[in-house]
Amino acid sequence: MSVALALVCAVLWGTADFVGGTATRRSSASVVLFWSIVAVLPVVAIIAVVSGDLQMYSVATPWGAAAGLTACVGILSLYRGLSTGVMGVIAPIASTSVIVPVVVGLLTGSTIGALCAAGIVLAVIGVVLAGGPNLREFRTGGHRPLLFALGAAAGIGLSLVAVARGSETSTITTLAVSRLAYLAVLVPVVMGGRATVRTGDRTTLRLAVMAGFGDVAAVGLYGLATRSGPVAVTAALASMFPIATLLLARRIDGERLVREQVVGVVLALAGVVVIVTTQ
Repeated sequence: MSVALALVCAVLWGTADFVGGTATRRSSASVVLFWSIVAVLPVVAIIAVVSGDLQMYSVATPWGAAAGLTACVGILSLYRGLSTGVMGVIAPIASTSVIVPVVVGLLTGSTIGALCAAGIVLAVIGVVLAGGPNLREFRTGGHRPLLFALGAAAGIGLSLVAVARGSETSTITTLAVSRLAYLAVLVPVVMGGRATVRTGDRTTLRLAVMAGFGDVAAVGLYGLATRSGPVAVTAALASMFPIATLLLARRIDGERLVREQVVGVVLALAGVVVIVTTQ
């Protein structure tokens, strides 16, 4: 059962990334993310209240705020990368966010095995190969989507650390507060920028809402999967979400990767799986 849930989770996450990235090609990343959060926040609030596990005066609250702030920066970077670069390259690079918790663990006194270290090396080599064609276009700005992808990996990775710390006390509180923190960042960004929240483009709004619900559904299924099966296996399967993004980009947008990028994407994903399964 946990395997099926994890695979569905990967499909939902990968699809949400593709949909969010597509919406960002029609509007700004901040507006798209704003609407996706506004759409799902009432649902998250209801679940938090009904569950009876809302602990606003616990340590989960600051960790939830930290998770929301870092994730917001990470997702904004991801959407910018997906909308300006090759989705089949950007998504796998962003998935190397799993390296961040490992690095944080090392900085706080943890140790890693040889297999985990090998996974990190694989992921790094994969990132370099996947981004090779873009790096060669440095002078024309071809490297910028890669910077967004790396920014997404850093932001999302830090949010994983914060979610894990907050969930030790209350997962529901951590998730609920993180969504509120999203708005604390997005409202001033949207209101202070040129983009408008009152978009007349219903397609963009629909895509933003779909991305928001896809992400929340994936998080919920991931939580269920980790409770009914081995966490390492569940996390490894869920981390394959870039495959869904890549397939959708190829099927719908007609994206094609050169051989160097294909090898890089495979190595990056393999490294991510190795890292996750050794934790």
